[in-house]
Amino acid sequence: MDDRLNQVQTTDLTDSRVNHDFVNWLKTKGMNWLLAILLVACAFLGWDYLQKQKSNARDQAWEELSSATSPAAFRGVADAHAAQDAIAELATLQAGDTLLRSILSGLKPGLTAEDEGSSLTIEERTAYLAEADELYATASQLAAARSGLGGKPVGISALFGRAAIAEASGRLEDATAHLKAAAALATPEYAALAEQAEARIESMEALNGASDLPSQASIVVPAVDGETYTPPVAEDLLEFFEEDQAGTEAETESASEETPASP
Repeated sequence: MDDRLNQVQTTDLTDSRVNHDFVNWLKTKGMNWLLAILLVACAFLGWDYLQKQKSNARDQAWEELSSATSPAAFRGVADAHAAQDAIAELATLQAGDTLLRSILSGLKPGLTAEDEGSSLTIEERTAYLAEADELYATASQLAAARSGLGGKPVGISALFGRAAIAEASGRLEDATAHLKAAAALATPEYAALAEQAEARIESMEALNGASDLPSQASIVVPAVDGETYTPPVAEDLLEFFEEDQAGTEAETESASEETPASP
């Protein structure tokens, strides 16, 4: 009986000492620890809030990019989300692509052939060519500023676009230069695109060579009976027809003079 009482008393004393130590710890250090825990919790909640905000901003940027259809809309997306992923260069690239498709089709963006006033005028086509080239150049610069391989696909596409614009403008030398730059940028990671650029350069050179007609002086004509034959020009043909007509009139007048008048 005494042992059990002693044990109960000992337990009570131990619990009392523990409670006293805990209360003393709360009074001396507990508030500091509680404040630290609250600060950590607030920091975590703030970090989580910022992450959600960034995720929402990213989702909104990509949604606006996917829903844009006109060059002006793509420009707006690029300006509004310039710091979001690769939105700026992609939006700028798609703005140039929209203008390029309009130039090739001869129709204003978003319109069909059945719509009134859908056809591009010469002035509008010229303005579209200049604007598209500017957009492609901007997209190429933005892609070049991105480190690693992330900017290469956009940069290659932008150079292909500038080549198409230069070719449509009749600037074949500029088109060739842009294609060579695209081939160099695509090597070695995107070998298929590099081959495509090289093939386009070869086809342009072939077309350019086929469109150059030889000059008259460069045409070699074999001599006939020891005399050199010179191909007639337009003036020579006119003189030939005039001489032939004059000879015909002279023969007609001579025949009319020799024919006796009927009684």
